[in-house]
Amino acid sequence: MKNTVIHIITGLILIFCGGVKASAQYAVEDFTFDTDIYSIRETCIPNFDYSYDDMLQYAPAAVMVGLKAFGYEGRSSWSRMLVSDAVSLAIMTATVNGLKYTVRRPRPDGSRNNSFPSGHTATAFMTATMLHKEYGWRSPWFSIGGYTASAITGVSRLMNKKHWMTDIMAGAAIGIGSVHLGYFLTDLMFKDKGLEASYSEPIFGYDSSAKHYVAELIFGHRLIIGAEGLKQMGNIPARGGLVGISTDIPIKPGIGLTARASASSMTYASGSASPMYSTLAGGFWNFNFARILEFQAHIMAGCAWLETNPGIDLAAGIGLSLITDNNFKVKAFADFESLSFDKVHPWLNTVVVGWSSAWFW
Repeated sequence: MKNTVIHIITGLILIFCGGVKASAQYAVEDFTFDTDIYSIRETCIPNFDYSYDDMLQYAPAAVMVGLKAFGYEGRSSWSRMLVSDAVSLAIMTATVNGLKYTVRRPRPDGSRNNSFPSGHTATAFMTATMLHKEYGWRSPWFSIGGYTASAITGVSRLMNKKHWMTDIMAGAAIGIGSVHLGYFLTDLMFKDKGLEASYSEPIFGYDSSAKHYVAELIFGHRLIIGAEGLKQMGNIPARGGLVGISTDIPIKPGIGLTARASASSMTYASGSASPMYSTLAGGFWNFNFARILEFQAHIMAGCAWLETNPGIDLAAGIGLSLITDNNFKVKAFADFESLSFDKVHPWLNTVVVGWSSAWFW
């Protein structure tokens, strides 16, 4: 019950954040978190156009049904699972379509006015959460695999010019929340009927005394520290966006090595943008408190490439994570990052603020 409440509250927070952005109906040329992330797509992969996300959104459901069909015992009997999933699907569909045709937000490619929220992403996270509910208690790798497929689906919708980042955030929250609510309602109806004999309800808890390996998907907005005059003249960028992946490798509980690879857009006052790539490595320190919260401090050093110019990249920052499940957490972070590419402007100081979703085991 506590686990379900945490998921629903987290989902509502993300939906609210996405909804606020969507209701503004800003144009592409406006400077926002969404356009900062979208500009990475335009500068790094401008010709990306693949439709694999049309099928990938259903992959976790296909795995779940396949496991069930081959007799691998999950959480529920066929009848209970189908009812739970049908209720979840009804909640997700009603929420997504209700918002799409109420908000009427234009898609990035201008094709239609139903961008918010992302239906593909909602479906993908819904099917991943169904797989997590039915088989995650057997092994966390079922859940990690399902949510990895759903995360790739969501990011691919942005890469294919179909959605803004906040559309994807809201779609993920709706997909996850609909399943937790759907299963909660079905559990009230079925009670103990239809639960498999070997099933045991996972106990929600985070063991801070254990080593945890972490894989993160990161999204951020880059603030440039510098004189407005230099920004207006185009001597330094005015702002930027960041997407990346990160991993933490523990040496002992709460302390270890961290590494990050990212792609960024460096946007100038004129509206033009240049791609930047970065690899960083360093150390981290975690402190767990209030059972579901975790503070992190980290410091990293590495290399960056602004277009084709190599440079030095130094970063230090903090983060606060909300642990939403035995293997998942979301994190808000802020990093101070200094970059050096030439002798004329030896150091470009920036602050990156953003969030990440993380798998840990």
